[in-house]
Amino acid sequence: MQVQSEKRLYALLVLVVVGFLLVNSIMAYAVLTGAPKVISIEPDEKEANIIVVSGTGTVTATPDRAYVTFAVWSEAATATQAQTSNAEKMNQMIKALTDAGISRDDMKTIGYSLEPVFYYPEKSAEPPRIVGYIVRNEIEVKLTDVASVGRIIDLAVAGGANLVTGVYFTLSDGKAAELRDEAIQEAVKDADSKAKAIAESMNVKIIGPVSVTLGYEYPVPKVFYERMAAAQPTPIIPSPVTVTANVQATYSFS
Repeated sequence: MQVQSEKRLYALLVLVVVGFLLVNSIMAYAVLTGAPKVISIEPDEKEANIIVVSGTGTVTATPDRAYVTFAVWSEAATATQAQTSNAEKMNQMIKALTDAGISRDDMKTIGYSLEPVFYYPEKSAEPPRIVGYIVRNEIEVKLTDVASVGRIIDLAVAGGANLVTGVYFTLSDGKAAELRDEAIQEAVKDADSKAKAIAESMNVKIIGPVSVTLGYEYPVPKVFYERMAAAQPTPIIPSPVTVTANVQATYSFS
């Protein structure tokens, strides 16, 4: 019996030695051949305890800047006549604006065109021919007094403008920055409120924000229209400007 036990013990030791050598051989082969190694990574419980929310803040204000575009449209038999007539009317309009206190620095040309007018004979093989020319000169005027938009339009028309091609309202840089900051604060409050509501419903406790990502924009309401010169006073009602800020916040909880 003692001999059999010794034989069994010896056989077990041989198996252990062989197994150890086999494992070491496999590891050595993996290192030499660059074979992929299997690595076990335990999940980080702290990273799993997060709440991600988005927040939106909106602030509305009256615009403090206005941009109006005027055009002088002239037609004549020749290109020179059309240009001369257009230049005279344009200079008259600019003078009317400067007399009203608008600086030339607040005016800029945004379009100029000279085009021929063609006549197309009906039921004839005769080719179309030029019968005149049209000149259009367009300028944009910046106004810091939003309430004066209607009055300035009337002055420009009386001075020679025969097209008002657009009006839009916006914010000055300083006012836009001020409203942006207010909107960001409202967005952060909104995100914080949502995170706390979620935590309460989950019966967990908010530890604090981990990260906040900001993305904001403010759409500028625009009033675009094109109208021919009119004799009646021009009523203009500015549209409010809405500044919207968006944030995405990550909160940890326990």
